[in-house]
Amino acid sequence: MAEKTDSASDLQKTTKVNEQIEDAKKYGIAFGLLLLIFLIGSFGFSLSWILVVFAVWVYKDKTGKAKQLQMQIRSEVADDEKRAIQARVIDLPSWVFFPDKERAEWLNNIVKQMWPFIGDYVEQVLRTTVEPSIKENLPSSLSSFRFEKIDLGERPLRIGGVKMYTEHTKRTEIIMDLDIYYAGDCDIEVGLSRVKAGIENVQLHGTLRVEMKPLISTVPLIGAMTVYFLNMPALEFNMTNIANILDIPGLSGSLRNIIEDQLSQFLVLPNRLVIPMTKEVDLLKLQFPLPKGVLRIGVVEAKNLMRKDVAVFSKGSSDPFCILHVGGQKFKTKTIESNINPVWEIYFEAIVSEPLGQVLDIEMWDEDKGSKDEALGCLSVNIEDVVKKGHIDAWLPLEDAKSGELHLKLVWLTLSDQADAIEEALQESKRLKALVDQQLASALLSVKLDSAKSLPYRKKSKKSIAPPHPYCTLSLGHVTKKSKVQVDTTDPVWEEVYFYLVQNPGLQSLDIEVKDKKSSKDLGSVSIALKQLLSAPEMQLEQPFHLDESGPNSSLNLKLCLRILSPGKGHFPKETPKVSNEEVKNGGSHEKVESIGSTSQISEIAIMTDTPIITNGEPVSVDNDLRKRNVTKNSGAEEEDSGLGKVEVTIRYSAQRNKLIVVIHKAINLPGLNSDRTSDPYVRLYLLPDKSKSGRKKTRVLKDQLSPVFDETFEFLCNHDDVQQRVVDLTVKNSVGMFSQSKSFIGQVYIHLSDLDLSKATTTWYPLQIVGAMDVSTVSLQGSHL
Repeated sequence: MAEKTDSASDLQKTTKVNEQIEDAKKYGIAFGLLLLIFLIGSFGFSLSWILVVFAVWVYKDKTGKAKQLQMQIRSEVADDEKRAIQARVIDLPSWVFFPDKERAEWLNNIVKQMWPFIGDYVEQVLRTTVEPSIKENLPSSLSSFRFEKIDLGERPLRIGGVKMYTEHTKRTEIIMDLDIYYAGDCDIEVGLSRVKAGIENVQLHGTLRVEMKPLISTVPLIGAMTVYFLNMPALEFNMTNIANILDIPGLSGSLRNIIEDQLSQFLVLPNRLVIPMTKEVDLLKLQFPLPKGVLRIGVVEAKNLMRKDVAVFSKGSSDPFCILHVGGQKFKTKTIESNINPVWEIYFEAIVSEPLGQVLDIEMWDEDKGSKDEALGCLSVNIEDVVKKGHIDAWLPLEDAKSGELHLKLVWLTLSDQADAIEEALQESKRLKALVDQQLASALLSVKLDSAKSLPYRKKSKKSIAPPHPYCTLSLGHVTKKSKVQVDTTDPVWEEVYFYLVQNPGLQSLDIEVKDKKSSKDLGSVSIALKQLLSAPEMQLEQPFHLDESGPNSSLNLKLCLRILSPGKGHFPKETPKVSNEEVKNGGSHEKVESIGSTSQISEIAIMTDTPIITNGEPVSVDNDLRKRNVTKNSGAEEEDSGLGKVEVTIRYSAQRNKLIVVIHKAINLPGLNSDRTSDPYVRLYLLPDKSKSGRKKTRVLKDQLSPVFDETFEFLCNHDDVQQRVVDLTVKNSVGMFSQSKSFIGQVYIHLSDLDLSKATTTWYPLQIVGAMDVSTVSLQGSHL
């Protein structure tokens, strides 16, 4: 009984102390605010400083609540997936939507049991690998960086779905993709001298690839396990302690970029984590395999972008620029000021280690100097589909945007081991340089930095010497890469691999310098002319290279491999003349983009968007759910042309979303109903038998047009069992004023969905008719309601 009394007394004391601490905090904050106001008045500061601080606080509070809600949702999914799914249908895991992904709850149970040990392994990796890497990339004044605390918490990551690859794989390998969701309660603290900063509530979502290869005939049957993210995962986190000052506009992005760069260098393609299972496996070949090819990305131009910058006496504009991601590689275009139809005409080249499952992500932003940039839209392209076609030249609509399209030219370049292919590659590079004034690559160089022998000692003092801390810098053109530092050795072993894009191997050289980290002095250098590789067997050299300005026996062991970039399935057609941004601003017309082929030829391009792609002036619909497009182009509808014009429409049904998607592309040869023999057309849609106001859809009105281009997408919620019995009522009308005597009706067409194959997208020209009203009672619904 005495023990219980003491326990209750201690609890009351603790509660009272906590209340006193909270009161002290509250009064301390109030006192601090009053003191701040007093100081501002005493020193004569402007009132604008208070407004600036208040604006930053309001912005942070507003964004913080939205961010907190997202984190709460993800935390609920991590704690109890079933309950969270029932509460929020929109956050269903990938195995629900995609039939090629399987649920793996048994795997989540294994991860949960192993989570404490996974935490220990992650801590070991962060301290032994990530921490030294961060120190090397920081200025010497920040060399005291360290991880103070690493705690992954009690809540494990979850695997939302598993996809096994059974095609395009070898007999000696197993490949699977895991949808990773981590919304944990981790607590990580870092230190710089006496300053501590923290990151907590880290949330991460991405596709993690696991490769088990090679398969062997002895236990454990797997030679090694390779793990990496195909693309940069989505990352969210909160900051604590002094790092919280960075969680404001303009500064939080800097910290985020640092963290993403470190994650990219460690676990995002082309970087891999290799876990050996046996000693006989060549880990270097698994960690640094020769890339599959190079993706040449041409960002040509954009049009009809959203106007993010508000103007008083004009319509406003935007200052667009693009950010491109391929795995861990990042590219950025220049900013085109005050232009919603910008022209860039710039190319980027990304080394692709694994096209299967990897995507090209493009984000378009409106640059706002002094404030946060605003999003103008985004799009993604499956690299695997570019590989299949060889090249793609198309206008792609931007997702998450009210309007806007981006013109891309994508070329897949394979790696050839034939030296005579260099002439064709140089000619192609020369042709593109004449068009865009940009020198592009003609070859790929792989450099294996193996080891060095007999490096000179460094002077420790006037009378003593000591082994150096050697590292290498490898430069080719404007690209310089740095190896890891080896400690106290004259015979360092690096075993690192680097890849370079080479513009002209007949003229360029690889320059390598060996330096001492401790004394910052040079230990030797070597310059290797790449033209040697063109005449070498299989364009490879593996040998020790003597170091200049070093010891008499100092050498560097290297393996060099050159591969020529060769277009996968043919070149682009001849380029059209370049259009400047000034011509676009002044209303100059764009030249027509030449098509890469017929619509059927590009029917398998997997573009992650729900709005039409336009190539050669013809809109082509896209199926977002399966990321695969199948288009049927009909020469015309069966009805005879009544002289009222035609309208082009794409219709498809998304079974996974229970939505009928109708894309109104354009109309041609409409009659002029206004006094000036023009019309102001728009399209009105119903999905019969629903003719309610809420079920009506309309395009925008295009003034003074007889061949308007709408390119607008509409969605109707419709049960799968009902859709075949529904009818699309499409009417083209002329927008007229209250006192206008012009006619409003142009033409109409009824599209019976039972006549269409809704398993794929169907694009058809429909002649407009004067058909009158349809008896909606004839449209029967036999399926169950949603």
